[in-house]
Amino acid sequence: MANTSVPKYPYPANLNVANFVSLKLSSTNYLLWETQVLSLIESQDLLGFVTGDTIPPYTEITDANNTNIIPNPDLAAWTRTDRLVKAWITATIFEEALGVVVGLKTSHDVWSALQNAFSQGSQARELELLLKLQEKKKDSTPLSDYIKDFKAICDQLNAIGKPLSDDKKVFWLLNTLGPRYVFGYEFTQTHY
Repeated sequence: MANTSVPKYPYPANLNVANFVSLKLSSTNYLLWETQVLSLIESQDLLGFVTGDTIPPYTEITDANNTNIIPNPDLAAWTRTDRLVKAWITATIFEEALGVVVGLKTSHDVWSALQNAFSQGSQARELELLLKLQEKKKDSTPLSDYIKDFKAICDQLNAIGKPLSDDKKVFWLLNTLGPRYVFGYEFTQTHY
């Protein structure tokens, strides 16, 4: 009869991270990147490694007779799986973020350092993007390009977890377009 037991610390080494995580972490896409990486890690039942819930086992245990202290064989399996999860994370970040995690030992340490470095910046990034919206003015750029740029800023706000409501998007867009376009908007709203 074959042993069909589930390993205590799975090791899905044949998994290609690039098939699951299309983004590399940068200073502007933390929440999108986090969503993809967590989905991968959760799908492999390894979330406890990054949250810290799956703690390393003791380095030594007593033998079956309770007479000798021996190295814990589970520690090697835990370390191997943790290093794999750490490798998945570090393989999906740009060089600018690698400096944050150099020298860190566990996937939990790496995950926590990236959270601290990148999620904290979302408030500053939100203000930066809102300022871009406020200062944006329609110049000789074609309207379609102007709207694409405007949408890109709104998408970046959404990516950091600070989406604008549709009403605010309309307000900001009309405010930055100027009176020539506002009149057209009012006309279409009242006549259609």
